[in-house]
Amino acid sequence: MSSSHADHDRRRVSAWRLWGVGAATAVLAVLLAKSGILVARRFLLLPLFAPQGYGPWRDAAATAYVLGAGLIALAATLLLRLLLAATPRAMVFFGWIMTALTFLAVLIPLALHRSNEMLAACVVNLFIGLIVTSLLASAARWAQTRGGRAPRPAWQGRGW
Repeated sequence: MSSSHADHDRRRVSAWRLWGVGAATAVLAVLLAKSGILVARRFLLLPLFAPQGYGPWRDAAATAYVLGAGLIALAATLLLRLLLAATPRAMVFFGWIMTALTFLAVLIPLALHRSNEMLAACVVNLFIGLIVTSLLASAARWAQTRGGRAPRPAWQGRGW
């Protein structure tokens, strides 16, 4: 086996690229969670994560939910990084794990309390799960390099 063939099969992951997209995904997850809460409260008139009678702590649940969405996106980035380093078919495992976690995130609000507010939480959780999964899956393909060399930018070699 030639060394060029061995280099072709060896894949490396650019941690900067992966974590950069992971951080951007976390910001997007925070924005999606906050937007979902605002849509539920202002347009659907559902008091999502705003229990009555909690005074100054009324928005504490919403803040925890929004920050939790960002932390979950960062945890998903860490999961993806570990899978890329330790498993032969990392993207298959990542897809199935994220699908199961998204399914769980959709079911938990229904198991806690069946109401219109929790139905709205299920929809928001579904959107966050799908977007985090798709963005990180794309980031994994972009962050992987072959043979230890960085991939060529798309604009090189096209006469631009």
